[in-house]
Amino acid sequence: MELADLLDRLRAMLVQGIGAGKHVEASLEHVSLEGNRATALALVFSELLQNALEHGGDDVRIELGRRNGDVVLSIADSGTGAAEPGAGTGLSIVQALVRDELQGRFELRRGGETRAEVLFPQ
Repeated sequence: MELADLLDRLRAMLVQGIGAGKHVEASLEHVSLEGNRATALALVFSELLQNALEHGGDDVRIELGRRNGDVVLSIADSGTGAAEPGAGTGLSIVQALVRDELQGRFELRRGGETRAEVLFPQ
């Protein structure tokens, strides 16, 4: 399944539904994944983007690309993030899907912005 098209459709639906007033930019490279892995990434993407739109700052940036042979999905917003990174059921599910279905790593960084990054082998 072509991820750029899938993630762009999901982005449009989420921004229309809960992202009113937010500035959302997306840079999506063409990356393909099969079956269950594509579904897992779509669920991860939806949860992370929803968090950014609901709890983050007014500017959201989405990137899908490759780094050193791996696929990288990052969602950053201009907010400072939740009080406890990694807390909550949604992020627990994200961590499990990234680890078990994508055999990858999930990282949540805070500072001048909040950045969620998923890195996994294609």
